[in-house]
Amino acid sequence: MQILPSRAPHPFSSYCWGPALLGCLLAGNSQADLYKGVAPGGNFALENWNITVPQDADGGTSGTAVTVRPDQLSGPYGYESRWFRTDSQDGAMTFWAPVNGATAGGSSSPRAELREMLDPSNLGMTWNGAGESVQDALLKVTQVPSDGIVIVGQVHGYGSAPLILVYYRYDAALGTGRVIAKLQGTPVQGPPYTNHVLATDVDLGETFSYQMRVGKNVAMASANGGAVARMVMDPSWNGETFYFKAGAYLHMHGSSATEGGRVKFYRLAASHPNDGLQINSPAALPSAAAGQPYLAQLYSTGGRGGATWRLVSGHPPAGLKLSRDGVVSGTPETRAVSPVAHWFVAQVSDVNGSTHHKKFSILVRE
Repeated sequence: MQILPSRAPHPFSSYCWGPALLGCLLAGNSQADLYKGVAPGGNFALENWNITVPQDADGGTSGTAVTVRPDQLSGPYGYESRWFRTDSQDGAMTFWAPVNGATAGGSSSPRAELREMLDPSNLGMTWNGAGESVQDALLKVTQVPSDGIVIVGQVHGYGSAPLILVYYRYDAALGTGRVIAKLQGTPVQGPPYTNHVLATDVDLGETFSYQMRVGKNVAMASANGGAVARMVMDPSWNGETFYFKAGAYLHMHGSSATEGGRVKFYRLAASHPNDGLQINSPAALPSAAAGQPYLAQLYSTGGRGGATWRLVSGHPPAGLKLSRDGVVSGTPETRAVSPVAHWFVAQVSDVNGSTHHKKFSILVRE
C-alpha cells in the first residue's frame, strides 16, 4: 500500500570541501528562502528520492514501515505527514522518528529517512566508488532518544553495509553533543571500522553542516568545515555500488510514541560531478534592487553537453526564478529587501546524468 500525497496550500505568488566548507554552507551573512506553506517537495528537489517513514500500511506503527515514491514526494503538493513535513516557523524539511515506529529493511530501529534514487523507477540504479559523488547538508537535531543517537546521513551499499554513517550523539551529562562519522572498512557490517569525531560542542537545536564524499575509491566526511575523516576503500568494496540517505534514523527501538529523533534540514543536495562537470559562476551573484529587472547567467563547464539547471534547495529571492538554461531573472519584490543575502542551491546536469551543485547568494537592496 502506498501513502497518497496530501495537499498543501499554494506557495507564495561547487559545493565546497575541507576548510572552505564552513564559509560555503554555514554563511552567517545569508538567509534561506524556504516557503512555509508547501510540502517539503516545494523547497527541495525530491524527484530522485524516496522516503521510508515509521508507519505501516494500516496507519499504525506495529507493522512493516512503508516507503513513499519520488512521484508522491516531489512538488509543493507532495507527501507530508507527522513523520515528514515543512516546519511552519522556518520552512525546514522536518523528520520525526519515534522509538516505537514501524521498521523495515531488516533493521529493528525506526526511521524517517530519504533514499537517493538516480532513476526514480529503478532502485538498482546506483553509483560506484571510482567516480565522484558528494552530499551536502545543513541541519539541526532538535530531539534525541534516550541513547542520544540519531543518524542523519549515510552512504549506503546496495546490498551491503553503509560505507559512511554520519550521526549526532548527545551527551545528557555534558548537555551537548558531537557529530561523528563511522567509516566501514569492508562491505560486511561490523569490524573493521573507525569512528571519527567531526565536530564537538554541538548543542541540541544548533545548526551544523556535514558533507560526505566518495571519489576515486576514497571515502570522506567532514562537519562545519573541520578536519576531514578519510579512508582509502578496501579492494573488497570494488564490486559494490552505493546511494545516499538523509533524515532521522534511530539506533534503538522502544515502546514510547513521544521519545525519538527529530531533525530539521535547511539544505540538502547530492551530486555526481563526473566527466569534469563543474559550475564556474561565483557563489555571490550580482546584487539586485527591489522593483528593478534582474538578470544573471549561471555557467558550467565539462560534462557531456546539454546542461540543464534546477533548484535543489531553497529559492531565489521573491520575484526571481531560475530557468532550465541557468538564467536567474525577474523583478525582486520589496519583501525580498534584506541586510543579508538570500541563498539557494542550484544543480546542473548533463545528457549522461552527471550533476554538480553549488550554493548561490543574492543581496536585494531597496
